[in-house]
Amino acid sequence: MKRRNIAMACLLLSWTHAAWAGGLAIGDKSARASGMGNAFTAVADDASAAWFNPAGVAFTTGAKVMLGNAAIIVPGTKYSPNSATISLPGFPAQAATKSEGKTFFVPHLYYAYQDEKSMLGAAISVNAPFGLETDWPKNSSLASSSTVSKLSLVTINPSVIFKLNRYISISGGFSYVYLHSIRLDNLFQSLEARDKDGWGGTASLMLHRGNFSLGVTYRSSVHIAINGGAAIGGPALALENPALVGATATGNTSMTLPDNGNIGLAWRPNQRWLFSLDVDWTNWSRFREVRINYAPSALANSNLLTGGTGTHLLTEQWRDTVAFRAGMEWRFYPHMRLRLGYAFDPTPVNEVYFAPSTPDSDSHIFSLGYSIGFSDSSRLDIAYSYVYFRTRNQRASTGADAVRNGSYSSSAHVVSTSLQYAF
Repeated sequence: MKRRNIAMACLLLSWTHAAWAGGLAIGDKSARASGMGNAFTAVADDASAAWFNPAGVAFTTGAKVMLGNAAIIVPGTKYSPNSATISLPGFPAQAATKSEGKTFFVPHLYYAYQDEKSMLGAAISVNAPFGLETDWPKNSSLASSSTVSKLSLVTINPSVIFKLNRYISISGGFSYVYLHSIRLDNLFQSLEARDKDGWGGTASLMLHRGNFSLGVTYRSSVHIAINGGAAIGGPALALENPALVGATATGNTSMTLPDNGNIGLAWRPNQRWLFSLDVDWTNWSRFREVRINYAPSALANSNLLTGGTGTHLLTEQWRDTVAFRAGMEWRFYPHMRLRLGYAFDPTPVNEVYFAPSTPDSDSHIFSLGYSIGFSDSSRLDIAYSYVYFRTRNQRASTGADAVRNGSYSSSAHVVSTSLQYAF
């Protein structure tokens, strides 16, 4: 079985509170797309096509660059115990608590170019499709599972585009993922690793016919080996042996970012209106477990941490998800546009193996966007999204894991801006 690293766990934990796509993903990657609920696979007619569907660049002209940022405001996840909750001896009694509220800034940069004579084009995207953070109080009843989880990574995705004819274009490229840092803390240990990377591939297609367009994209999975992580024994290990608190070891694991496919349809009845739909599939079932192997050490032999096996294993058994997105754009003035969007992202989390480090649930995203053109070559896009996470009433955890049962509720606010310049 493949080893999944805590990076994956961290990842999960992190964004599920602040991001607004199912699983590990951060939904906001351009303000225009966000204002349309990210139903952008069949639109992809600006520089952000470098991410959403590079094949769409073939139906544009010249060069475009876009720079932007998303501010993701997370008030925090509220937890309260229910009748299925238990308390563990030696740990804080179950009580209502809340993860720390945070604001995250997620930048994006895109460049796209299409040469009309050669029918060839190129594009590159730089963004952070996964990441963020969760932080439960160290004195809370959930601290045995998670206190702090962080993930910081960047994805670089260059693509080559070819326009087959006046109706169809295709693209192919690769993805480079740089994992800057990952950290997972609980009362048993603190584990951190830095400067890891992995590679993947991308492919896309765009079909234009009359007022309709069809877009298809695929991104492969990306495997990242995480070796040489620094592990430090946490305060809970004092229950076994006080000498384990602060003891160090090397932890080795890995993570696999899931592959995903998108299909979109867009309709432009006239020059003023644009309507779009997207269906997104993500292969979250790749995330079966988190397995951390420790180098020979006192921590590796800890009964509380590894059961004396040298390996810490967390079963996840996530499920694949299919998300639905819809958006519209109204050009109500020559240089001004208004946008509306909605998306439904189901959770991939398996309720039997639920953990407070990833208190994800089905989400509904409501978006509003606006843009103003300063000239024929420059445009500013602004969007706001409200993310409502359906309250999770967790009751399926059994045994010692029943400490995780309870009610989890959360929401998020996303304010994004993007500036595009064409030349």
